[in-house]
Amino acid sequence: MFYLLLICTVLYLFFIIFIISGLFKHDILKISHLENLPFVSVVIAAKNEEDNLSHLIDDLIKQEYPLNKFEIIIVNDRSSDSTSDILKKTSENYSFIKTIEIEKKSETMTPKKFAISQGIKMAKGEVIIATDADCRVGKFWISSMTYSIINKNGIIIGYSEIKENLGTFFEKYQKIDFLAILIANAGAAGWNQYWSGTGQNLAYYKKDFLKIKGFEPVKNDISGDDMYLVQSISKLKNGFIHIDPNSYVKTKALTSIKEFINQRTRWSSNSKSTYRTTPFFLLFLITSFTQNFLILLSLLFYQHLLSFFLIKFLFDTLVVYLGAKLFNRKFHFEVYLIWAILQPIYIPIIGILGLRGKFSWKP
Repeated sequence: MFYLLLICTVLYLFFIIFIISGLFKHDILKISHLENLPFVSVVIAAKNEEDNLSHLIDDLIKQEYPLNKFEIIIVNDRSSDSTSDILKKTSENYSFIKTIEIEKKSETMTPKKFAISQGIKMAKGEVIIATDADCRVGKFWISSMTYSIINKNGIIIGYSEIKENLGTFFEKYQKIDFLAILIANAGAAGWNQYWSGTGQNLAYYKKDFLKIKGFEPVKNDISGDDMYLVQSISKLKNGFIHIDPNSYVKTKALTSIKEFINQRTRWSSNSKSTYRTTPFFLLFLITSFTQNFLILLSLLFYQHLLSFFLIKFLFDTLVVYLGAKLFNRKFHFEVYLIWAILQPIYIPIIGILGLRGKFSWKP
């Protein structure tokens, strides 16, 4: 047990040092005036989003980007609520907002990928910017993401965070957990290893989407569209972690632990395909899972091995602290402490559920 935990800890510390050093390698773009602005298509898939869509649309119509240089395409994926009515009214009032109604489930591709594909197919823009229907964006969001893609010419991975509505501990926990995931991705990206991103804030060229054959290679995967795009387009060209508060996106916190476990399990299920595309990422996931599982066993049965948990805790703290500083976000130690203590339980459970595919998703 001791030697196995020692090997896993050494491997884990290697990855932590890899991530920390990568955080220091990022360029911070200073946004300035652009000439010859490209035409941009903002593509959003929506299913039963009557409670959220109006807020996002309000944000999008206030964008500080020339109206003749962008369009908004919202794909209504068989919604059973008033989403369709909201979109119809909106498109009548704003000519640059276009809608697509999907009435039947695709027989050849999973629903969200099909919805996004239909939106991109209709898009006139050379640049595609994507977010989710339950997100909020600032008025310089399009300008900032567009500036980044013009300067870096690959896939732009924007920052996204959990919005605290009630200020509960559960919301704060989700926020630190989501931040930790983004920090790991940012650290790897510093070494040109693009593991993943969030579909809540991505920008890429339409021609690059077509070059990788769209979602065709992963058409039967329930989720993971964002991971696939990041890995595929970054290999085709390159990638870039865009760090600019003007481009940051906020998303609503989940309201129950059941929803949270289900979402993280769905994300975890994507790891099954990483052996083909990013084996280094897969090794990190295996190392993290094994180390946390062994630490849990040591806490239960081998208390004299507690030092391994303390080593992990110290290095994880350094990673999250430096990552929060990079993205200019506050580091709440009291929330982080609970999050870190729960990791040896949380990671093995989510990993096992993800491998077994024990999650639900919008049909």
